[in-house]
Parts: sequence; structure tokens; C-alpha cells
Amino acid sequence: MMSIKPDLIIVGAGMAGLCAAKTAIEAGARVLVLEKAYRSGGTTRLSDGVFNACDPQRQYPLDIHDSPERHFQDVMEQGRGKSHPNLLQAYTYGAQETFSWLEHLGFKFDDRVTQEAGTLYPRCHKPLEGGGASYIEFLLSVLSSSLCTVAYGCEVIGLKTNSNSCPTVIAQKKGDLIELTPRKGVLLCAGGFAANRRMVTSQFSLLTGSEYIGSRDCDGVVLSAAVHIGAECLHMSFFDLCSDSNEIEELLSNPADFILLNDQGKRFCREDLDVQSLYEAILLQNNHSADLVCLGPVKRESNSRQSNYPLEALNKYAKACRLKIDDEFGKNPYFLRYPFEVVKQFKVSPKMKRSLGGLLINEKAQVLNREREVMPGLYAAGEIVGGILGEKSASGEGLASAAVFARIGAREVLRI
Repeated sequence: MMSIKPDLIIVGAGMAGLCAAKTAIEAGARVLVLEKAYRSGGTTRLSDGVFNACDPQRQYPLDIHDSPERHFQDVMEQGRGKSHPNLLQAYTYGAQETFSWLEHLGFKFDDRVTQEAGTLYPRCHKPLEGGGASYIEFLLSVLSSSLCTVAYGCEVIGLKTNSNSCPTVIAQKKGDLIELTPRKGVLLCAGGFAANRRMVTSQFSLLTGSEYIGSRDCDGVVLSAAVHIGAECLHMSFFDLCSDSNEIEELLSNPADFILLNDQGKRFCREDLDVQSLYEAILLQNNHSADLVCLGPVKRESNSRQSNYPLEALNKYAKACRLKIDDEFGKNPYFLRYPFEVVKQFKVSPKMKRSLGGLLINEKAQVLNREREVMPGLYAAGEIVGGILGEKSASGEGLASAAVFARIGAREVLRI
């Protein structure tokens, strides 16, 4: 722990927390980072490292004409119109600057620009080497400064308000309780709450029993501590869902190549919905699962493999494909391909990738209370925040928005 009172206390040492710490020490501030685990990274370490941002230097030579405005529209569409416009604008306008800042520090991105599955435009950037862990190792390497201390194994379990000044952070380390009050502000970057089964079930009962594939430290304790002192939350029932198979993820993005069947061997939705809606439809089925039946062009050698699958559903679907009319669910005729045969079959059980709801902040990363008033000295960034990405998000938006609001929050605390 610091012997001198820190200017800024940051809770969490993932992408958001470390970006905030680096931004603060660049301004000469003393920073204390409290990390529950015994190493940095959290959910960022488990991610693929995709970072979404406009980058004319890479995009324009490839005839990719992007802009913060287009990025704004794409995220708003992906989030089904639920993003708060002022927060989303702060993110999409700040993404390019944050991307450039990381490069200026020396972080190496691949020169290629990609369009990852589920994204609407090619603005995805990947680390030159490695995935999300590469950001963590790099940021730790540039944080080596007497101005910054990262305290591992230090779990924040509560917050206390102080009239018109910074909140006090209550932490626990090796069984000892510690109370710390910074000079200028507290920035919460502790992740979401998807690892907290009780909180998830209370917000979205269909996810009861669904597996979470993110960091187990995203348990909502810090989020609850902020709520306990009056912070407002929003979008708590919004989650990013996924499969544990890249092949399944890719198939679900190609509606002509599959049908979904429930445990009675019947279709239950049109397969040309967006992937998130397909996952939600699957959650409504028995055991929150379904069979994904892959369809492909008929090969001369054999059709016998189809005999192992529900013939009634396949014959009914084949008739719809021949007529180019899906009377049952209204699937777009463009995706009704005939003839076909069954190639293989997967069991699909949607999993939680991350929570999208959390603390309500303004465009300065200041946490707001239930009267929509600024809570003095309290800021938040990353997965602990709600309202930025709306109802669902694409690969690369979570990592980039965490970094952007972390830097906004650090600057606002220090008024730089």
C-alpha cells in the first residue's frame, strides 16, 4: 500500500483499470490500484483482444471509409437502439484517440483491419501477438512508476460516502479490513456481475443454470457496494450470450445453412434472426438448449445420413424450401435453399459472455445516483457500467469502450 495518500484509487486491474492508471500517472497523479485477484487482467485476459475503432491510417488504403458517426450508428443498431446516445457518442468519438494512445505508448497492433463475426463494419483491430492478455502485460510494463502501486489480493467489499468529498473504500486483505480515502476520486473498474448466480437469476430468470465463461471475479460485489450508497443501475437484464464453439457461432450467422430443432424434433423460430435473438429463442426451450442441424448441398454418393434425423421436420422444411415460402415462421425466401442434406448436428446451450448492465454514468464517467445527480468523487468504467452498448454488443466493443471511459474518468478526476 502507498505510504502517501493517493490522488486516485482504482478498483480493478483489467483493461479499464490499467488504462486509467497509466492516464493518471502521465499527469503526475499518485495512483493506488486495488485488485481482488493475485494477478491483473480479469475478463480482458480471457478475451480475443479485438479493439474496435476508426483508424484512417489502416482503413482508407483498403477503401474502408469509416467515421465515429458510422461507428455510433452501428453500435446503436447492434444494441437495438438501447444505448444512451451521449454515452455512445463519447465512446465512438473517443475510440480512435484511445487506439492511437495505445500505439503511441508502444503497443503493437496487427496492420490488418478485420470484420469479426457479428460486427457490422471492418473496424476491428487485433494485437500483433496474443489476445487480451497482451494488453495487460503491456500496460503493466509501462506502469512501472513510483506514482503507481497495484495491490493484489485486496478485495473491495464496501464504500462509504463523505459529504461533498471522495468516497471511502473499504477493502479486505488477508482478513484485515482497510479503509482508504483518496484525495480526488475513486474509479470503479471492477467488472460486471455475471459470475453472481443470484444476481443473474434475479435479473433474467431464463439464464438460471446457464454457464458463465468469463472471469469468476465478476461477482458484482463492487457494483452492489455502489448501489448500497445510492448509485443508480440500468440495463441489468441485458447480457451478451455466446456458444463455446467458434464453428457454432459461425453457423448461426449463416441462416441458409441450418435449422434449429427443440427436444421434440420441431422447429421453433425463423433461423434468419440475429444470433443474439436465436440464443434467446433457444433459452425458451426445454433445458435451455436446442439441436442445430447443419444443411449442405446434396452429394451424389449418399443421402442415407439423413435417416438419423427427425424426418417430419426435415420434410416439412424441404417443402418450404421448394416453394420458397416458410408458412410456419416466415424465414426469408433467400435463405430457403433446396435441395439439401444434413451434414451434422450440434447441441447448442447458450452461455453468458458478459453482463451489459451496471452503474449509470454520464459522459464524464461520473456515477449518478437515483435522482440522476452526480455522486461526488465516484467514477466508473468497463463492464461495471451500463447503458453504453445497449441490449447486445459485438466483438471489440466491450474492450474499446472500457479503455475509452477509463481514460475519460481518470482525466475528469484530475481535471486534465
